[in-house]
This record gives sequence, structure tokens and C-alpha cells, in this order.
Amino acid sequence: MTLIRLRPQEITPDPEPEQGRALTAVRALSGPGDDEDPFLIGFLMHGDGLLRLYLQRTDRPGIVGADIRLTEMPATALIASLPSLVEEDQYRQPLPDDPHCDLLVDLTNW
Repeated sequence: MTLIRLRPQEITPDPEPEQGRALTAVRALSGPGDDEDPFLIGFLMHGDGLLRLYLQRTDRPGIVGADIRLTEMPATALIASLPSLVEEDQYRQPLPDDPHCDLLVDLTNW
């Protein structure tokens, strides 16, 4: 019988593909109880590891576009803080050229 020694310290796992990181973020923001009043209503993959999330708040009209960087995934803290981060003026951008949102929030450097 051939014996093969396993050296875990020498094994480097492949990084998760960009689509997998995007799926992780989308799943984290869409819960099973969100059918009637969802927070996440859509998303758009940009190049260079960027994901734009389209968010809807129950307390205000309009759609918020939030840009996040997928290279920072898993971004558990970012995903958990997203509802409050979209309210902060420091992340707001000028009126977006995106016809799908009324307000753009740049969280790529958060």
C-alpha cells in the first residue's frame, strides 16, 4: 500500500471565485421572511470585483444603490451594517447615472 503524507501547512486553497463571493453577499441580505417587504431587491456585477446592491428601505421612498468591493469578502461586518450605512451622508455620492436607483452609496473603501 502506498502511503501519502498530508501536509496541511503546504496546501493553499484556491480563492473563492467572484461569483461565489457575490452569491454570499446576496444570500446574507435576503432572508426567507423578506417576501413581503424585501431590503435587497436586486444587484448588478461590475468589473474589477465590484457589486452594486439595490436596496429598498421601508421608511423612505426610492431605491438605494450600494457599491461594495467583493475582494473584501467575507464582509460579514459590512453586510450586517448595511442598513445603517446607507443612511450616513459621508458615503453618499452625487446623483447616480444609474436609472435603477435614486441614491448611490459608495462602500467600496469601508
